Order: sequence, then structure tokens, then C-alpha cells
Amino acid sequence: MRRLAIAAMGIVSLAQAQVVVPFASPLDRLMVFQEGRFVEVDARPPKRSFPMKGALLYQDASGGLGYYTAESGKTRWLVREGVDDVQAVGDRAAWRLNDSLFVLRSGSAVRAATGVERFKVSDSLLVYVDSLKHELVVIHRNQRTAIATVEKGSLLPQWTQGGNTVTFYDRSQRKLSLFHHGKLRVLTEDADVGIAVNGMDIVGYWDDVRDEFMGLARTGEQRLSGLKPIDAKAGNGVLAFVDGTLKLKVWAGGEVVQLTDSMPAQFWVKDRVVLYLWGGKLMCWTSGKLIEVEPYVPEQWAVKDDLLVYLDINRELRGILAGERVRFGREANVDGFQLVGDAVLYRSPTGFTTVVYRGRSYTF
Repeated sequence: MRRLAIAAMGIVSLAQAQVVVPFASPLDRLMVFQEGRFVEVDARPPKRSFPMKGALLYQDASGGLGYYTAESGKTRWLVREGVDDVQAVGDRAAWRLNDSLFVLRSGSAVRAATGVERFKVSDSLLVYVDSLKHELVVIHRNQRTAIATVEKGSLLPQWTQGGNTVTFYDRSQRKLSLFHHGKLRVLTEDADVGIAVNGMDIVGYWDDVRDEFMGLARTGEQRLSGLKPIDAKAGNGVLAFVDGTLKLKVWAGGEVVQLTDSMPAQFWVKDRVVLYLWGGKLMCWTSGKLIEVEPYVPEQWAVKDDLLVYLDINRELRGILAGERVRFGREANVDGFQLVGDAVLYRSPTGFTTVVYRGRSYTF
């Protein structure tokens, strides 16, 4: 293993606690990079892996679920037999074993419910359908809250969720409701349809009564448009939408900002970054700044928080962090990369597995 200093302006401003970076070694062993060290975790590569801060949850080839912590340097086996539908977001994880729902809590498997048909994990929430009690249930801060009744044999109500937010439309009562930070409220009544998009502490929804597209964020509630959205997406405190004017707009709790004067080819919202294709270019809105990423569409890009990483036309790794441009070394012809937490993982053209973390390049 060797370590090289590189230019990567502003990288040290990212979160201090590192998400471990998993990869397979040339000998097909499961390795992790954590705080400047490479450590072997398992003699075989995993079926799936879920990086966390200081830990790694992974499913082995037989379907068992292991939990490795950098502090102990060991793997604790949560489940030895095969599990179903493992989901993990950040440090929150859940899975089903038959019809029982388990959650990861303090490094251990804890049964949260039985008779679970469907569930979904987001940053701070676990939502599931309890087929025994016929309820739609939210687990928030280890507290169970039933937020709707589900008719027997029905898939209703449908729900969408983000960080700290769950919206659901109850067709029988024609109500669109919101669960946010442990509290339940009705967004709109007498609604023909339930249109809502959820992000981290931000929600956009169509108010059928007032015929308005509304936004709800930490700053309060605000009218965003008098036209129904054609498409809308939400991230961490950021909402982007195209309404009947065919213009792409963005809202982060303050003034609605217009980004285009006609329909973009595509647009995405991830964490605190809005990306869209415009005139053959990749454009980026982040930290209140509108930036032309490149005058072409990069082959690959990824976003975490307010960091965008992409391969440029020479297949060199570049990025934009909080609106400022950064570089990740000067190697060209990089085949591809992964953004894991605030670290960039790629296979160097020289054959080394390379991790760029806090302005330094580590190779294995």
C-alpha cells in the first residue's frame, strides 16, 4: 500500500466520520478502506454490501448477514441463514426473515414486527405494512406509530418517503397526509389524486382544493406554482420541478429559482445537488450556484451531499464541492469509479485499487 498527496481543494470540509469503503481484492477477498488503512474482512467477496460510518453490513454468498466494525476489526453474524430484501440508507438498515421484520440497532438484529408484507427504509424512517393489524406503520426514533388503516387484501394506501418525511394518500377518505418528525397532519382533503414528492425535511405536493403546487420545508409552507407539476424530485432540503410552463425550477425553502426557459432533456435531484441536461451540456445547481459542469455529458457521475464527482472527456476524475471545482489526482483513462461516503474508489490504469480521501490518494 502506498499513499500520495493530491490536490483536492475543500475535501477536508466534508463530514469527519468516514464511511468505510468496501472492495474486492485481486484474490477476491472482501477488503475495506477506513481512515487510511486497508483491512481484510472476509475471505470471499460479498453478494451485497452496505457501507456505513465506521462499519460495513454485508450479505455473503449464502445469504447470511454480517456486520463488521472498524473499531473491533471483527464481523458479527446477525443472521446465518438467507434473509430477504435487505435495505440500508446511511446507518439505518432493515431486512425480512420470512414475514418478520428486523432492524439493525447498536450492532445487533432486533425484531421490529411480524406479518410484514412490504417495507421501506429512508434516512431516519422505517415504514411498513402490518398485514396482521392491517396498518401502515412508521418507526421513528424507535417509536412505532400507526398512520393509516389498510383494508384486508388491499395494497392501499400508497406512500412515499424521504428523510424525516412520509406522505400517504388514503383513497377511501380522499386525504393526503404527512408524517414529519413524529407528527401527523393532513396536507389536503377532498383530493382526487395524491401527488407528493419527499426529500430530507422537504415535501412538494399538489393541493386539489386550492389548485396549487405547495412546498413544505423547515422555513415553512409556500405556494410554488398554480400549475400541476409534470415532474418533481426532492433531495436534502432541495426540490426541483417542471410545471405546466415546461420550465425547470428549484426551491430550497426560499425564493423559487427558474433554471431553464423550456423543458430540459432530463433532470435529477440527489442530496443537495440538482443536475440537468441542457443543450447537450450537463448543468448543476448547488449551494445556490448554477454551474456548467462540462459542455458535454460526462460518461459517469455520482453525488453525495454537496459533492459531485464525474469523469471528464479524458476520463480524469473531477468534481464540484459546494459550488467549487476540485480534482482527484491527474490519472487519465480511468474506467469508472464509486463514490462511497466522502471517498472516491477506482481502479487505477496502473492496476492498483485507489481510494481518494481527504486530499490524499491511497493505493492497494
